Amino acid sequence: MIDLGLKRISQLLQNQHRFPWDAIHGSVCAYISSVFHEAGIPCGRFTSPHLVDRWDCITLDGATVDKATFLAAEATVKATDAELGIGASNFEILTATAFEIFSRAKVDVAVVEVGMGGRLDSTNVFTSPLVTVITKIAMDHMGFLGSTLEEIAQEKAGIMKKGAPSVVDGSNTESVLSVLRQKATNIGAGKLVVSKPKILGNGSCEIETPAFGCQQFTSFLAGNHQPSNLSCAVNALSLARERFPAITPAAVYKGVGLTRWPGRLETVNVSSIPDGHKSILMDGAHNPEAADALAEYVNLHLRVLGKETIAWVLAISKGKDVEVMLRSLLKHGDHVFAVAFGPVDGMPWVMPTNPLEIVELAKAVVGDQGGTADAGSDVREALSMACRRVGEGNVVVAGSL
Repeated sequence: MIDLGLKRISQLLQNQHRFPWDAIHGSVCAYISSVFHEAGIPCGRFTSPHLVDRWDCITLDGATVDKATFLAAEATVKATDAELGIGASNFEILTATAFEIFSRAKVDVAVVEVGMGGRLDSTNVFTSPLVTVITKIAMDHMGFLGSTLEEIAQEKAGIMKKGAPSVVDGSNTESVLSVLRQKATNIGAGKLVVSKPKILGNGSCEIETPAFGCQQFTSFLAGNHQPSNLSCAVNALSLARERFPAITPAAVYKGVGLTRWPGRLETVNVSSIPDGHKSILMDGAHNPEAADALAEYVNLHLRVLGKETIAWVLAISKGKDVEVMLRSLLKHGDHVFAVAFGPVDGMPWVMPTNPLEIVELAKAVVGDQGGTADAGSDVREALSMACRRVGEGNVVVAGSL
């Protein structure tokens, strides 16, 4: 279960939140860590959730930490938890394990993504982070964070710290930005940068920062929301350059171009599956805002040249607003193959929505010309059916990381 709070993680870390490395805390970790790697600065990255194995959310210098290194650090953390009788949650154990790995590897900086919210998230243990980053705030985890964007913003703003500079996404609503500005003022945070890219008409964007001047980027992660994310990352790197002068404009440009983010608008080869196409699109769209972003991409890039129909393989976590997500993703005539994902390593509280529920809600959107099927827990068969139903490139797997 999810049990927010900082008492247990503080006991587990036993260091009064002092680490032998600097931290950048918040979002857009992929861009930032890629640039640090390109600049030759030893860097760790911790994101959540993992995709397959519980250690694949931890990287050292761009590479996933190996299983043996992870298990050795995890054993140390679990021994501390047992010895002190802390009763730490799975995520707290994972967070402490990542930090232990970074310390053992002697990284110079760790780029740490917030797990949920901010104020009470287990990662919120840095008293003097190098920079904090808050991207576009969405309606998610309302049962824990609040029922309005402003309430959620108040929780997200909890990662801001006295004296530490912050970067926030300027595409947030003015009411959200007001909450963030007020929080920064109240705690005496360092410089607050409201980040906004200049969108150019050729699929590129322009970002101006004090450290790097005006830079034009033509190669970055897919999705219309990515220029805003990239702008936050580049502004954070601009602030971090005072501590790490090796972060040059050239390193920023190359590191951004080399950034990869598995499970987010990722093209995957499935030719080994019976009836499989050469490639499909996979995206972990897991809430209404993420579904909107995926739908926008699909409508622009896949529903073209007369190939309007999409075959969706959908699995959605229990507790999400399934109906809202489906109405965003689906169009009349689409095909939906609903599946249930299996047990999630290290996250037993994450459960799938019954595929039959997804099917019933999808029928109202796709209509008589579309099709729906309950594939149970057989993802391979769901993919095969989807590939048989539509042409190359128009199969999308989505709904949950």
